Amino acid sequence: MDMAEKDTAPGATRWWMAGSLLGPITFVMSLDRTAIVIAAPTIQNQYHFTLVQMSFLLTAFSWTYALLQVPSGWLAERFGPRKMLYWANLLWSLLTALTPAAWGFASFVVIRGLLGAGQSADWPSSVLALKRWFPPAERAKANSILLGGLYLGPIAAGPITAMVILHFGWQWAFYGFGVLGLLIGFAWWFGFRDNPATHPMMGAAEAHLIAAGQAREASRPISGAFRRGLGSVQFWALGLQYFFLVMIQSFYTTWLPTYLVRDRHFSLASMGVFSSLPWVALFVMVFVTGALSDRILRRTGSVWAARVPIAIVGFAVSALALIAASRTPQIWLMMTLLCISLGAVGLTQVSIWSATQDLGRSSTGVVSGWTNFWGNAAGVVGPVLTAYLVEWTGSWAGALLGIALSGIAGAVLWLFVHPERPVAALGGPVPDSLPA
Repeated sequence: MDMAEKDTAPGATRWWMAGSLLGPITFVMSLDRTAIVIAAPTIQNQYHFTLVQMSFLLTAFSWTYALLQVPSGWLAERFGPRKMLYWANLLWSLLTALTPAAWGFASFVVIRGLLGAGQSADWPSSVLALKRWFPPAERAKANSILLGGLYLGPIAAGPITAMVILHFGWQWAFYGFGVLGLLIGFAWWFGFRDNPATHPMMGAAEAHLIAAGQAREASRPISGAFRRGLGSVQFWALGLQYFFLVMIQSFYTTWLPTYLVRDRHFSLASMGVFSSLPWVALFVMVFVTGALSDRILRRTGSVWAARVPIAIVGFAVSALALIAASRTPQIWLMMTLLCISLGAVGLTQVSIWSATQDLGRSSTGVVSGWTNFWGNAAGVVGPVLTAYLVEWTGSWAGALLGIALSGIAGAVLWLFVHPERPVAALGGPVPDSLPA
């Protein structure tokens, strides 16, 4: 390629940034978040915590994470994703490495709560970074890299954490993940720029592609969008259905390793491997669902057909498979059903975030924050409720039945979601597609 072609053909620095920096930093963040779940049975034995105590310990992260989502997003806009994600990564990596210093229930809860505060900047900063580096037509694929890193965390955390616990003790898993996070953070600081045009690897053609694409975006911020949204049935339905979805998903994010060890009598080594399998199913289904939804939209031209039926099927399959898994005595069938259950969550997850953009349009940030708030609230309520149901019913099967019933409520709420009808209070209709 001669110099003229190099100047006119856009390069791939933006994809290098997403794949080499954002994906890995999200992956390590997910490792840090998931390690405590894999180590939970060992920690519970060592400190003689009750199941209810463990539920509060495991959800302390979500309390601060949820409360600081909106402030962290504002700070990311104010100071830029480069600074925010670097300092947030530094904080959460140090707190991960300090986790073994906890000496009792209260200190574990405090450290986990501080970890949630540190990680609260991860998603707003990462999404903002992608927004600045990619034109609209490429953001779906770019976001798949971000989500891929997020879902690879639980896949890798299971076997890696279990292996480290078996050979070195649970403390060394946290030391190792903390150091890895610091290294990734340094790479982020030196490799990322808030303004793509100032990156030393960025060519003029690629910088123009990014700037031109962003300049064409519709931009019509609506004053008081959140207050106006509270008067919309769709606004409430979208938020509440995500609460019920995460109620189901919270079993996998919090209790699956403990369930496999306590109720199904898995060894620590086998638990580390098998607890990651449902996450593999979710990882695959997110990409499959994205392709399926886009195909339906192209063939039918109906946003409703591309979003709502898929979401309802996801809720129904996830709930039914979870109930069946909790009642079968056959281990291979149980694991198959758990994979189907969490994989089906991927059907609904893709539909949710696509519908969020469809409904919110120029106020997508408001709708996303509202939806994510309800999801994080379920991340607190779900694990605690599960623990109480186990104690009250005397079995995990009874507890999982109660959690799975959330799927019915979530599926019904989708009947009130019409992504083909943007919420007028949040900005009204704008063009369905934007040029790259």
